[in-house]
Amino acid sequence: MGLVLWNWFFLLLTLVSSSWSLNSEGLALLALSKNLILPSSIISSWNASHRTPCEWHGVRCDRKTNVFSLDLSSSGVSGSLGPQIGLLKYLVVISLPNNNISGPIPPELGNCSMLDQLDLSENSLSGQIPESLGNLKRLSSLALYNNSLDGEIPEGLFKNQFLQDVYLHSNNLSGYIPSSVGEMTSLRKLWLHENALSGVLPDSIGNCTKLEELYLLDNRLSGSLPKTLSHISGLKILDATGNSLTGEIDIHFENCKLETFILSFNQLRGEIPSWLGNCSSLTDLALVDNSFSGQIPASLGQLSNLTYLLLSQNSLSGPIPSEIW
Repeated sequence: MGLVLWNWFFLLLTLVSSSWSLNSEGLALLALSKNLILPSSIISSWNASHRTPCEWHGVRCDRKTNVFSLDLSSSGVSGSLGPQIGLLKYLVVISLPNNNISGPIPPELGNCSMLDQLDLSENSLSGQIPESLGNLKRLSSLALYNNSLDGEIPEGLFKNQFLQDVYLHSNNLSGYIPSSVGEMTSLRKLWLHENALSGVLPDSIGNCTKLEELYLLDNRLSGSLPKTLSHISGLKILDATGNSLTGEIDIHFENCKLETFILSFNQLRGEIPSWLGNCSSLTDLALVDNSFSGQIPASLGQLSNLTYLLLSQNSLSGPIPSEIW
């Protein structure tokens, strides 16, 4: 009997000592896996007997064995993202797209202050974007698209001079586009389409002089396009289809780089700007179902790369310019 008890004690001691051998970041990942349900093919490599998690599936470490990357893209992960994620303070990359992760984004994620890339897209996340994500001042790429997130975009989220790519589309976000959008001075891509955003596009957008792609379609935006858009000389794509924009197109690009310019299904009026004829890279021009009047500018005939010209359901008059043919 005593031998049996000793064997049980030895087994228990072995298990405890093996768990002691795993560093704190490995323990944090194991705790994370309690809520974040990993498929057997992955969890089998997350071994508590290892000294570090650096050889685990989806985990990468730096020379000091700090976990800097957690990449479980398209891996069949389900469950929820627990608060333990905030213990991994050396993370530079979190990539968990195209899984079935549900529940809210934990506020503790804001403790990962070293993050450069955060991708939680194409999951089933719900709730609001935590204000604590505004603490991620080194973030350059943020992808939360194709989820069920709601509420407003936190003002602090856009107070980041390093953010280059922001993908928040295909959610249920509401409220205004924060005026802090202008503080993203490195911004290249801003995808906000397919939400329920309202109000105006802030004038501060003109501070995003490196912006190339601006997708605003299928929201509830109102007011006119801010004149400050003219400051974004390298803008290639502007799509604001399906909003309630009003007023005239009171912007102008002297060295126009536009490739796609789509403002269909709004309440815009006035004449179609003749400067569009200077946009030699333009392939898609669509202004369907607005209240544009006057004649079609002959300058559009200069657009040799134009593939789609959609101007129906307006109040245009006069002949179609022969230059277009």
